[in-house]
Amino acid sequence: MNTSSAPQESVDPRAALAAISETETTTRRSIGPNVTVLYSIWAAAYLLGYGLMHATTNHWIGLSYAASLLIGAGILVVAIAYSAVLGIRSGQQIRGDSRFAGMVYGMSWMGGFATVAVFSISLANLMHEAPQATVGWLINSVAILIVGILYMAGAAVFQDRAMFILGACFTVLNIAGLLGGPALFMAIFAIGGPVLFLAAALATRARSNTQEAK
Repeated sequence: MNTSSAPQESVDPRAALAAISETETTTRRSIGPNVTVLYSIWAAAYLLGYGLMHATTNHWIGLSYAASLLIGAGILVVAIAYSAVLGIRSGQQIRGDSRFAGMVYGMSWMGGFATVAVFSISLANLMHEAPQATVGWLINSVAILIVGILYMAGAAVFQDRAMFILGACFTVLNIAGLLGGPALFMAIFAIGGPVLFLAAALATRARSNTQEAK
């Protein structure tokens, strides 16, 4: 008795890779933090924090510069805490190298800003006779330097081009702020920071919608 075997379908490697990539993207989107919300939170933090310090520097409000700097730091801490909570919640659902990469990246942010905090105290003590706006200008320029570098490093870790562009834009904005001096630095970041974060949020949302439509 003759038996005929059913023809086996050949597997297209390109289709298999595309399916794997799509599955990975969908998984990351489902368990990862909402990046659009994160960027929006940081846009609000920059607008409130740097806007407050700019208004204080120009004597638009009856608040001391030290008080505005303290309030701005408080806003920054709230934004960092919110980001950390979202990162921890998403990280609990990830295993292996991805979890390690996310954990190390988060620790890099913590280490960077802990260094900025110590640097701020040291610089303020060293330049106690300098104008407060000048000290704030230098402290914030170092903080933005950390932000730009970590975003670009994160782009290499997570293969995220949008994150690299955001970090590069913050680096350029920081250079502009340093060249502009203490009088313009706060204004540049009160406007430019929220604009960059909102642009990143919109770009991320548009990319997510495009991927979902495919």
